[in-house]
Amino acid sequence: MFQQSFRSACCNLKRQKLLLFLATFRNLALLFLLLPSARLFAQIKLAPNEAWLNQYDECQDYGEVYVVKKITKACRAYQTFLTDKNGHQLTPAYRDIGDFEEGLAEFVPMQLSGQGHGLHGFIDKQGKVIIEPNYIATDRFRQGKTWVIYTAGSHYGLSYIDKTGKELYKIPIQHYSKDYLIKNAKVDYTCNHDTQEDVLWWRGADFFILNFNFTPFVTEQIQRSKHVTAFKYQGKFGIIAPDLVLKVPVALDAVDVDYTYSGQGMQRVQYGNKYGYVSSLTGELIVPFNYTDTRKPTNGLFWVKKNGKWGCIDKTGQLRIPHLYDEATGFTAEDRSAVAIQGKFGHIDKSGKVRTPLTYDFASYYQHGLSMVRMKDKYGFIDTTNRLIIPLIYDEAFPFDQVTTIVERYWIRYELSLNGRKKFMGFSYKLDAVLIILGLLLFIWLSSLFQRMISKFRPVR
Repeated sequence: MFQQSFRSACCNLKRQKLLLFLATFRNLALLFLLLPSARLFAQIKLAPNEAWLNQYDECQDYGEVYVVKKITKACRAYQTFLTDKNGHQLTPAYRDIGDFEEGLAEFVPMQLSGQGHGLHGFIDKQGKVIIEPNYIATDRFRQGKTWVIYTAGSHYGLSYIDKTGKELYKIPIQHYSKDYLIKNAKVDYTCNHDTQEDVLWWRGADFFILNFNFTPFVTEQIQRSKHVTAFKYQGKFGIIAPDLVLKVPVALDAVDVDYTYSGQGMQRVQYGNKYGYVSSLTGELIVPFNYTDTRKPTNGLFWVKKNGKWGCIDKTGQLRIPHLYDEATGFTAEDRSAVAIQGKFGHIDKSGKVRTPLTYDFASYYQHGLSMVRMKDKYGFIDTTNRLIIPLIYDEAFPFDQVTTIVERYWIRYELSLNGRKKFMGFSYKLDAVLIILGLLLFIWLSSLFQRMISKFRPVR
């Protein structure tokens, strides 16, 4: 009996503990669900023990200071203040004060810009203006920097600044003359909150912005990269650095990601119908969009075309050879490039000095110390001193891409060596084609003759 009573008491004790646990868990779960609402209420609504807050419509608590807002007419008339815990105003009336991040908060004074837009700057928790309100838009600080949008002539520009207002990087917006024009921009902000703004450029149903934010996954991928990253949005390309500083706005029409035309630390980019170069390491624009065509660099020089003429720049973008030539080839190991002016070919070296006079009807690049040249429809080969090594006697020829090449004379093909020795290889493909055609015509004629002879001896019925 005693054992049975003991078991019953133990079961009741366990049941009571279980009920107590379930009640506690229910209360904690309810508190967890209500916590975001309570936090939001504490941020936006009135703090329970501060009677002076009754005169404001919104409140944001930052510990030792409050950001409070008085709304007279929604979206039209409102004032925002920074106050201490006792309600003493630390700032004059502003249109808006944003969130504090890294000790600073974005603010917008009551006075608007000449275009009727809010001007943005930053204050600290004492209400001191740290960065003057000179910007059309900005954002909170992250890792000691933020972006700012400002007026730049007929454009809006984008820069990055540190917490003292010092400029860290400035996008050269002047090189993107067709994009980010002020007259095409629309500045939007959330009702009563001027710090929550965007500068938009609409193109049909799509919009573009100067500042770009990415998803956490994409952001992580960008930050992991050792160098800059090119990305695409709505058919346009931009370039961003691992520290999330946008080096080139989303305005490019093409980026040479395969390095077909790039090298020497420069990557070719296209804007409209013009080409320029950015640093493949930093993404900064090195060569503006001045050229209608470019070629892959050889021996440290880039052939670039401007106003229909080819010239050379180096890897810093400095012009090394003037834009004089109608045609040009890459520089080879012989320090020579074949160039042409008004149909006459010759060679120059990397300094731009003419090494072979521009007197030939055609001249190829140098390979194995020789260049193929043509005069009066005959081909031969010269060395780097313009000395004729192989005479101008061939009807067809190819440059010395190998230690031998193919030439033709009187419809006979030869294998030609560098010293001018030749070896018979067969007849010209032209001669082969002529013989095939003649054979085909002869076959047709003989077939026709045979048919006529048969019909002549066929008995008449």
